[in-house]
Amino acid sequence: MNDRPIRILTIDDEENIRSSFRLFLEDFDYEVIEAKNGREGLQLFESEKPDLVLCDLRMPEIDGLEVLSKIRETSPDTPIIVASGTGVIGDAIEAVRRGAWNYLLKPIQDLSTLQHAIEQALERARLIKENRAYQVRLEEEVIARTEDLQRTMDDLKNTHNQVKLSEERYRSIYENLQDVYFEILLDGEIREISPSITQISDYTCEELIGASVWEFYPRRDDREHFIEELKIHGITSDYELHLRDKNGKIVPCSINARLLPAQNDRPAIICGTLRDISERKLAEAHIERLAYYDALTDLPNRRLLIDRLERDLARARRHKHYGAMLFLDLDRFKNINDSLGHHVGDALLEEVARRLTNDLRLEDTVSRLGGDEFIMLLSDMGEEPTNAASQTQIKAEQIQKQLSLPYKVLGHDLHITPSIGVAIFPSDDDPDENGNDILRHADTAMYRAKDDGRDAIRFFLPSMQAAADQRLNIEKDLRYALERNEMELYFQPQVDPTGKIVGAETLLRWHHPDKGFISPAEFIPVAEATGLILPIGLWVLEMSCRQIKTWTDKGLSIGHLAVNVSPRQFRQPGFIHQVYQVIAQTEADPQQLGLELTEGMVIDNIADTIEKMQALKRMGIELSIDDFGTGYSSLAYLKRLPLDIIKIDQSFVRDIQTDESDAAIVETIIVMAHHLNLNVIAEGVETDFEFDFLNQRDCLIYQGYYFSRPVPEPEFTRMLQSAQQLPLETG
Repeated sequence: MNDRPIRILTIDDEENIRSSFRLFLEDFDYEVIEAKNGREGLQLFESEKPDLVLCDLRMPEIDGLEVLSKIRETSPDTPIIVASGTGVIGDAIEAVRRGAWNYLLKPIQDLSTLQHAIEQALERARLIKENRAYQVRLEEEVIARTEDLQRTMDDLKNTHNQVKLSEERYRSIYENLQDVYFEILLDGEIREISPSITQISDYTCEELIGASVWEFYPRRDDREHFIEELKIHGITSDYELHLRDKNGKIVPCSINARLLPAQNDRPAIICGTLRDISERKLAEAHIERLAYYDALTDLPNRRLLIDRLERDLARARRHKHYGAMLFLDLDRFKNINDSLGHHVGDALLEEVARRLTNDLRLEDTVSRLGGDEFIMLLSDMGEEPTNAASQTQIKAEQIQKQLSLPYKVLGHDLHITPSIGVAIFPSDDDPDENGNDILRHADTAMYRAKDDGRDAIRFFLPSMQAAADQRLNIEKDLRYALERNEMELYFQPQVDPTGKIVGAETLLRWHHPDKGFISPAEFIPVAEATGLILPIGLWVLEMSCRQIKTWTDKGLSIGHLAVNVSPRQFRQPGFIHQVYQVIAQTEADPQQLGLELTEGMVIDNIADTIEKMQALKRMGIELSIDDFGTGYSSLAYLKRLPLDIIKIDQSFVRDIQTDESDAAIVETIIVMAHHLNLNVIAEGVETDFEFDFLNQRDCLIYQGYYFSRPVPEPEFTRMLQSAQQLPLETG
């Protein structure tokens, strides 16, 4: 018995993609083999004989399409899943034509989609392998038994003892066959049939012998073609006919038969076996359903959705009416999944699917794309675009209200809201618009709903697509920014009331070779959404610690260097170990390192937050809450958190001269922090009034243009070397 784990070969020229796949797949006990290009992939496929191949399309030397063709030539039963960054439908069609079993778009934001695709492909491969082995065994058995029976009949011409022996052998085989053995004449008369026919049809042998077999096979075209095949080839294998049993039920059967020509006084006879293939048909139907339906919710998947969308698009153009696509994403679903477990998340998704399909019109479709993304396809919303948009808005609001009602899932009381993007089709401005265009437009509108604060409905506008294209370009360039050394750390001083530097905040800057400096406000959200924030955040942490070590070796003390930590970084299971390793490898003094967490981050899964913060404090790391006051819930937990610093958000500091409420908030935060023995850093200090107001209320640390803008490392190092006391004036 082979106990080795399932072996998966990943072929991708992007090391970070291969690494992410490997780390994810190894969690499910798969053995992962990696190839960085098509040529290496084919060599490893030949030598390692993997159970499944995960392949990119765009690669140097040998592209993914050629890899698909070569693997299909030598091993057509090996499942291949294409994971490609290209969304061109022609590429997907060509990949499937050349042997791909599934097609996923990179980046795969929810890797459970990849897991489901792999499980489906492996199950399908197993069924295909078992079916092929079964067919081979069946054909060998039929041939062997038919030849044995023929020899037995020839032996009848021998002595009485030989006849008796042959008869006993024949009867043993005949009565113990699981398949049904039969002999019929060309006109259909049943001459012989084995007792196992009763298991399939409820007829006894006595009821069938002498009857016409065609009475039990109602489809005339099928049986005429069966006879024609035998007359031409003399043999047929796995020929499918439908038998009608004694109760009128139709039973699918597979027949293996050969035609024995007339000889002397014996007429031509068809002999062979038939088998009930009802279970096989059910398995094939199951495989077919897996190809078009989501395994968790039983909703149509992306493939079936696109088919129906193209159908609805053609119908809308033909009948001159408008349809609509609603792209739904569940807000903060990942928090539920991470904190309560995937079993709760899956149960919640099933309940969402049930709510979406309530009162669904027959002509409409609800689909799950994967993860927490759902599509509602509304086929006919009216003949006038304004009215169609109005009706779609009403429908979207109904869905928003329905999905926002409380959920009771596996003993948990849950609440979620949807962000909904809407695309009306067909477009009056784009006669070449296709299903993938509509899906992309609805996706773009959904992201706008997310950006506008979640729990919102947004309709697609061309300007949104321009923004989405820009976002995609940023993502593409961001993937290579680290390896091309385009990232740089800047440092903004933090000073005491005299202007003396007591610390700094590390700020990331991206100098694009063609576009110049790209604002963090543009690329940080993209990095967070795509997961690129993980390698980028790790790089910032490593470089900051190396800089602390460099300053220490030069005899310079930074006091504390604050590094921002993204929510996605902080929620990694191995985050604490990662920080420990960075400090150990760089030999940085952890007491000079500070980590800044956002207010919203710490209140999500408070127990996990406190546990991680305590582990960081044990290392000697200083912890601060960034942008304090912009959230709503952290005050209740503040005294439970092992904090050192609160940073007052610059939005409050900016308006203390003109807004009495903001001034009162700032004053309250300072007083509260003193009572809790916490330091306070005021961000965004830019004017004399702001500095004086804060200083009079005992704020001890300041950061902002009033003292210094963020500066590159060489300039900041010169400040430290000169023990510079920054001038108290707008910088």
